[in-house]
Amino acid sequence: MARRFRFTLQPLLEHRGRIENQKQQAVALRQIAYDTAQRDLDRLDREFRDSSARLRTEHKRYDLEQLRLHYAHVQFLDRAIVAQIRVVAERRLELDRSRQELLASSKERKIVEKLKERRREAFTNEELRIEQNELDDGNARRFGRSVQQFGGAS
Repeated sequence: MARRFRFTLQPLLEHRGRIENQKQQAVALRQIAYDTAQRDLDRLDREFRDSSARLRTEHKRYDLEQLRLHYAHVQFLDRAIVAQIRVVAERRLELDRSRQELLASSKERKIVEKLKERRREAFTNEELRIEQNELDDGNARRFGRSVQQFGGAS
């Protein structure tokens, strides 16, 4: 009866798989944070361009107080854009770091997986060798009996 393959490092492989899943979730969360920060930057940039264009085209129509308010708003948007660029850069670094950690955990899991494949292959080869030996022994016994039965001396 054939034995079943049992990989003694299966708990380690499962643990590495769980770690990889956690790293994938961290990458997904950081990707969402990065995308959100980038969308905010794009929104601020559009608003800055719109406000600047409106200020240039409508400049003559505004009185002094309106001009002061519009220039203050454009300056506010400029400062917000500079701050948001920093946020986007930080989110990008966090995302890159998470991707590197995911890559490392994936490599660690694949190493154990490759070991499992090699051990399964060795196990299968050993089982085939044992089966072949049993067949050879059975054939040798059968041949020995037939030689005895039919007077084996020539």
